[in-house]
Amino acid sequence: MKTQPAERHKHIRARGYIGSSALGISDGLVTNLAFLSGFAGATNNLPLIRFAGIASMLAGAISMFFGGLLAERSEYELYQADAKREAGEIEQEPEEEKSELRNFYVAKGLSQDEAGKVVETIASDKEKFLEDILIHELHEHRTRLENPFKMGGVIGLSFLVGALIPLVPFLLLNSRDSSILAAALVSPLFLFAVGVWKGRIVGRKLWRSGLETLLIGVIASAAVYLIGSALVFV
Repeated sequence: MKTQPAERHKHIRARGYIGSSALGISDGLVTNLAFLSGFAGATNNLPLIRFAGIASMLAGAISMFFGGLLAERSEYELYQADAKREAGEIEQEPEEEKSELRNFYVAKGLSQDEAGKVVETIASDKEKFLEDILIHELHEHRTRLENPFKMGGVIGLSFLVGALIPLVPFLLLNSRDSSILAAALVSPLFLFAVGVWKGRIVGRKLWRSGLETLLIGVIASAAVYLIGSALVFV
């Protein structure tokens, strides 16, 4: 008895969660680095900077959690609405839906006769018929939908991790200036690493993705720091 050969190229599992976690980490790091830079530029009060940084980190993580939850919930509701509409069209205009599906398979290279047989076989099962319509007409599939609470949790927790990176120097060191310097040295390394990770996921050049994320973080932090410093003289 022959055994099935093992799959050579493994699919990336939980692709949506991986991409969202990369987004959450980079967003949290850039956001809190920019905030801490600006706030430290406006005041010398280290305990106040720490408190503000923690508050910013928690507020951002909670906001990202609910943002991710609502976004994924909206995706689910849109899918349900599309599925309900297409199911109604299958009931009311089955031949038109079959024709649309036949045209798709013909465009893929099947003959009219072959496409007709495929469609009739699929149409004999209403659930499969609806599934095929959603995939080929609207490019939607239930397996693409993620759990809203899991997605919100992944994004919120990732933001928390990212926001903690520039905050750690302010929590461990006893000088505002040394904290700013440490955050300015450590954060770019993490920014570049996150950019490389994102680039690997989406198939971009690693160095380009890393430099892009690094530059965005540095520019944002420098701009907010200068604004915070300018506020001291207002």
